[in-house]
Amino acid sequence: MQLELNVRLADGYRSPSQRARRITEGWFEEHMYCAACTSDRLDRTRGSTQVVDFLCPSCGAEYQVKAKAGALGPRLRDAAYAPMMARAQANRSPHFAFLAYDSGAWQVRGLLLVPGHFITPDVIERCRPLSPTARRAGWVGCNILVHRIPPDGRLAVVQGDRVASPKQVRSGWGVFADLARAKAEARGWTIDVLRCVRALGGREFTLKDFYAVFEQELAAQHPNNRNVQPKIRQQLQVLRNRGIVRFLGGGRYVAE
Repeated sequence: MQLELNVRLADGYRSPSQRARRITEGWFEEHMYCAACTSDRLDRTRGSTQVVDFLCPSCGAEYQVKAKAGALGPRLRDAAYAPMMARAQANRSPHFAFLAYDSGAWQVRGLLLVPGHFITPDVIERCRPLSPTARRAGWVGCNILVHRIPPDGRLAVVQGDRVASPKQVRSGWGVFADLARAKAEARGWTIDVLRCVRALGGREFTLKDFYAVFEQELAAQHPNNRNVQPKIRQQLQVLRNRGIVRFLGGGRYVAE
């Protein structure tokens, strides 16, 4: 995978944002493969397609590319809020490709893939509407809160000058690929408890510890569930079956 960007793809464009989009999406189209299957290519969608930029011709996986000059931060700007939230609520979010590039050297510095099943409504942040004097007055965008996505849902394809192999990326993708078929509530609980487990940094913990630190947070995220502690125990069992946590006995756990 070559990390140099082809600036000639932007010939004829004057707008800096249009130039950057042409250059970065051109690189993605040339070099990126589908992480959800074995296809070695992705096809562009038509320009009018909301939310989706690329499609896998084999499995139909949908990707949205978001490029940023400089380093990727904890929150990344997305497109319109309403269609993105509607897709997340229906478990139809596209997979995200967050691309960081050096606008001086015109090189890719980072590429982070986030499977769409990790895009739950609570990682989508509504932005303020554009001012009445703006060209698109009243338009409402959104941010993706990357820091709220568990590390398992943030797959580094490019990190500096290091490039992960397709095999590595697809292996990481496959661990939670079945969540794409899960109902929104079940998917949300698994991801939220997974995020809490990862926040412990691999430390051994007890159920009592987990309740003390995360019960209120999880209750606020799932206000319709009145049995939070049993749900936590259920999801720790789900993560145990996936090999994410190990039960040590006596109500003690450790993340693998």
